[in-house]
Parts: sequence; C-alpha cells; structure tokens
Amino acid sequence: MSKLLVRLTVVSVAIYLLCCYVAVMVWGIDIWSQLYYILFELCLCACMTAQGKYHCKYLRWTMYCITLSDILVSVDGIFDLLPYNFIVFVPVGLFILGLLIPLTLALIHYIKVRKQKKIWQSRNY
Repeated sequence: MSKLLVRLTVVSVAIYLLCCYVAVMVWGIDIWSQLYYILFELCLCACMTAQGKYHCKYLRWTMYCITLSDILVSVDGIFDLLPYNFIVFVPVGLFILGLLIPLTLALIHYIKVRKQKKIWQSRNY
C-alpha cells in the first residue's frame, strides 16, 4: 500500500471512531457489533508494522491505540467483562491518549526537523 493511502486511512479511522464515540455517548447507538472493524484495523496495523521505516512512529502508535480500544470494547460487548462506567470511559481515554500524545510528539518532531533543515540549508549556501 502506498504511504499516503495508509496515512489517510489511519486519519480517517481516527475521525470515524471519534464520530462513533460521540454517537455512543449522545444517542446510545451500538456500533461495535460488527467485528470486521477490528480485522480491518489489525490488517492496517500489520501493514504499518511491516513497512516500519516508511511510516511515522507516532502514527503507528495512534493506530495501535485505536485498535486496542476497539478490541477492548468488542471483547467486552461479547463477554460482558467490565462494568458499563468502566467500558465507557477507558476506550475513550485510550482513544484520546492515542491521538493527543502522538500528535503532540509528532508536532515537536516536525518542529525539530524543520529547524535542523533550516540550519543545514543555511550552511550549504
């Protein structure tokens, strides 16, 4: 898969899950009854891991966190392991941490790389 397609897929999955969490919180719609979401996310994680150096490590951790939160919710939906209050806030917390921490680290990394690139370009002229 091309790098751009994989990256756009990860971002679109993150936006989709954000909308799904809002739907669960506001309207109470059950969206985790289909397990093909998890299979799709596992395939995406496998693709990103296999092409490791081509994808940002922060984007990989975002996808891992999204997959972990979906697996947690789906397993709880099948086996009813955790209380309702726990299962509502833990996956949302994982999802938010999975987006905020890598996004912050990616921005910091981007700023450092831009500074280094400017220094390198100024030395070559």
